[in-house]
Amino acid sequence: MDIVDELVLNNTELFINEDHAYQLGLLAAKIAFYNFEWRFMTLIMFNTVHAIGLQTFLMNYSQSVVVKLGKFVPKHRVAVPQFVIFGEEANDISKTIRWLVKAKYDSNAKFVIICASHTEECDEQKIFQTLLSTFVVNAIVLKTSNFEPKAYSYKIVSPNSCLNSIPYSVDLISDCHNDKCFVGLFPERLTNFYRCRLIMSTVEQPPFMYLHNGTRPPSGTDGDLMKLAADMLNATLVLKTPSDTNDWGHYSNNNWTGSLGEIYNGRVHASVCTAPLSSNKYGNFQISFTYNSMDMVWAAKLPPEKPPWEKLLHPLKFQVRIILLFTFIGVIFLNTLKETNMWRKVRRAFRMGPSKYNLLFYSWLLFLGMPIQRIPAKRSFRFAIYVWVWSCFIVRSAYQATLINSLKHSDYLDNLETFGEALSYGFPFGGLSSIRDYYYQDPDIYDHWIHMDLEQLYNTLDKILDGTTDFVMASNKEIIKYHLMKYNGTKQLQIIPEKIVNSPTVVYFKKFSPLTAPLSYVLRVAFEAGFVQRCNERYLHRGKDLFRRDRVQRPEPLTLYHFAGCFAVLIIGWLLSAIYFAVEYICGNLKEEE
Repeated sequence: MDIVDELVLNNTELFINEDHAYQLGLLAAKIAFYNFEWRFMTLIMFNTVHAIGLQTFLMNYSQSVVVKLGKFVPKHRVAVPQFVIFGEEANDISKTIRWLVKAKYDSNAKFVIICASHTEECDEQKIFQTLLSTFVVNAIVLKTSNFEPKAYSYKIVSPNSCLNSIPYSVDLISDCHNDKCFVGLFPERLTNFYRCRLIMSTVEQPPFMYLHNGTRPPSGTDGDLMKLAADMLNATLVLKTPSDTNDWGHYSNNNWTGSLGEIYNGRVHASVCTAPLSSNKYGNFQISFTYNSMDMVWAAKLPPEKPPWEKLLHPLKFQVRIILLFTFIGVIFLNTLKETNMWRKVRRAFRMGPSKYNLLFYSWLLFLGMPIQRIPAKRSFRFAIYVWVWSCFIVRSAYQATLINSLKHSDYLDNLETFGEALSYGFPFGGLSSIRDYYYQDPDIYDHWIHMDLEQLYNTLDKILDGTTDFVMASNKEIIKYHLMKYNGTKQLQIIPEKIVNSPTVVYFKKFSPLTAPLSYVLRVAFEAGFVQRCNERYLHRGKDLFRRDRVQRPEPLTLYHFAGCFAVLIIGWLLSAIYFAVEYICGNLKEEE
């Protein structure tokens, strides 16, 4: 028994004693004190009751902590951005790190790892290999070596290796001046990629991303922005398209498809697909700094054209129509008033002779601009005729000036104001499944949504422009506008004013990706420097002029359809004249028989 005790004592003296344990706990407490955020809780994990340095750490670190013995997931937990792990062996600590990542704890958090044992020296190389495989980049490992406490950290990307697990020593002394050696121990690790690859998933999506079939660097608002980000991070930008479906992607069969599926399954570092942000994406992915916004809208074919005869009234607004109507009613009333006793008294008072001509007929002649042979002799009545001629000239000239343009252009019924109107008409609807997530609480829309990928979206958009389908399509407003630009204003559609959502534009990462912070910093700098706005002006705002008709386009000739309303009025006039002639003829014959 004495021999065994002596062996244990010798081992203790060889690897660690109480003073060493105190030093490790004190170093860990100071690292946490100067580098952790006090407003958040710190999770302390250990697997043995007698964890070396734990008691010292708790005595010297007075901020909020949660002490956790063993591996179990609590029923209610909060986000934890800082961890302290106590272990005796490298393998034991590696298992704890893998369990934390598998249990969906924040792998991008700050880790302080104390590896100490009474029987053997800790192999820090194994721990850093585990940190590399789980992409935990912010970690400091404390151990004892040659009776002294040692601290190690590592850079996941180094000039010599794009995936580096070789640790370097951190100079820490418990009594350094003002504890300056403990400040800033967790710098941003991925500010320099040393020309290593930054792999992003994307899709061809003008005006946001032009891939040019890989023949030249990408362009577009997102393409230029990602090139800038890669240059600022000293990375080699690699863009890949999804291997399954050529679209943003959606959740299906317990997995994600498309560009988002590439991140979810660990094949790329980030996704630049300009997909609208939803609660489902926010819960499954990490997002970058919001550097832009986009409108999701409904697009439908133009409403039916108005009847051709309405084009004759199109130059006149409703108020003008009412004024002209009452004007001619007043002329008819005066023409009828001539045959009354009241008018005879007026004629005697003004010493006027009986009128031999139809007032209504001559008023209509003057309105049409035709000459009359006689005018009243009295100056007052002559002035009234002149005023009527002047007013008729103004109205007729203005009407004729706008009539030709009205006949040549199509005039449509009222556009759809809300998507509810499209539902009431029974129109089919759908779009990319990412937009469908916004209607998960509306089963009438969610359950009847017709899914399509980007290629189907463009084909459907062409059918809407041709007016061959009643389909109402949900899409990004800028994508619709740029597709319309191909036709240079010759084809049109209607965009329902009621937006689906105004979504922030972000880059998507895998949950707790270490790339989120450096790329968000670059996007924030680009936004504050005006680079994002410059890209918008270059690719988005310049498209407004392309919606106008091409001025060098040949004038459109007038056809019979344009004059359908005119011929309709002419035929109606002939019919009324024929009816009036027939009535007059029949009534005349009846008088002769009497």
